[in-house]
Amino acid sequence: MKRKALTKKEIEQAINGLSNNDQYIHNKLLQIDSLFGLYLEYRKETEKFNEYVNSRAKEFEQKQSENKK
Repeated sequence: MKRKALTKKEIEQAINGLSNNDQYIHNKLLQIDSLFGLYLEYRKETEKFNEYVNSRAKEFEQKQSENKK
């Protein structure tokens, strides 16, 4: 049985639905980022966490440059 081709309106609705879902996920990620920042601030660990992240980023960059050789 052949599938009927989607109409322009159906395609637009699907794209709009995906766009809405993408925007929802984006907003949730921003909320999580903000909440995590507040948690670190509350625990007075912001500076320590930033140092940790920077050190891990440097390690990652070193591994990447070694893999390129």
